[in-house]
Amino acid sequence: MSLLLSLLLAADPAVIVPARQSPPRRVYCSDDCISPVEAVTYASYLAPKAGIAGTFRMDVKAVGEREGMYYLDSETDYRDRNCLTIAVPAAVMAKLAQGEGLAAVERRFKGRTIMVRGVAQRVRIGFFDAAGKPTDKYYYQVQVRIGRSEQIATRSGLINDKELSRTP
Repeated sequence: MSLLLSLLLAADPAVIVPARQSPPRRVYCSDDCISPVEAVTYASYLAPKAGIAGTFRMDVKAVGEREGMYYLDSETDYRDRNCLTIAVPAAVMAKLAQGEGLAAVERRFKGRTIMVRGVAQRVRIGFFDAAGKPTDKYYYQVQVRIGRSEQIATRSGLINDKELSRTP
């Protein structure tokens, strides 16, 4: 306690010095978004029991599609150990890409920065033989699976990460 404050309090103990409060500021994604490498690291550490929830920001370097799901990848090789993959059902992706098919998804997302609200979890990806039977080979991928279009936005279309938490 400073000497001046001590003297003021001794002279009149009813003097209260208000705490200085700064006005609340908007939380921008650049302040607290989770990068792909952070997401992969944390999700791998917490696996298999949990994942990491938050807002993830990544550059989409590759796009893929398989069995009614679209995948937006943070690395050109989706098997890269630092790749974060956003898994989106076809119905949701059609709304987001404003069209259907892999070409529409690539036009909309490839090369762009996106932000996604969700939970990153480590997922086991198994290999299958030519007959379609599972083999004993597998690898792990960290995915954020989304179910609503409001969970994802491009960098240019988003002011802050609170917009991602709005429910329809």
